[in-house]
Amino acid sequence: MTITAVWSIASTADVNAGDGLSITEPGEVDDLIRRLAEPNAGPATIWHEGRELADSATGMLDHDVVAAVSGGFGYLSHFDADHDYAVLDGDPSSPGLSGEDAEFPAGSGVDPAVLAAALRDFLETGRRPKVVDWREVDW
Repeated sequence: MTITAVWSIASTADVNAGDGLSITEPGEVDDLIRRLAEPNAGPATIWHEGRELADSATGMLDHDVVAAVSGGFGYLSHFDADHDYAVLDGDPSSPGLSGEDAEFPAGSGVDPAVLAAALRDFLETGRRPKVVDWREVDW
């Protein structure tokens, strides 16, 4: 199985700066977590290469997964045809996080090791991770 992550990098020198990583092995998730924790890294859009497309003509995915690491907390959101939009049910003291196309409410941040476990589960199953607790969010 493979998951692919892409994210922007805040840069005054290059407004289109970004990075990406394809992961095929569970141990590679730790590298993604480290890279998302870098000071200028934005939230990553992540997709599972093994899932069916929602629309093969347009290439539209059937899921929306976003991860971020900030201030010592990991953040993850998930949405697909079987699940409404949800974020991790995290540490109540974690602050909210807003970024490009990502909005995580206060209390949705977790230890980065928990985020890593969730992403390993996603890599293995292609489904919403079951190793973490979720809470649905109405915006």
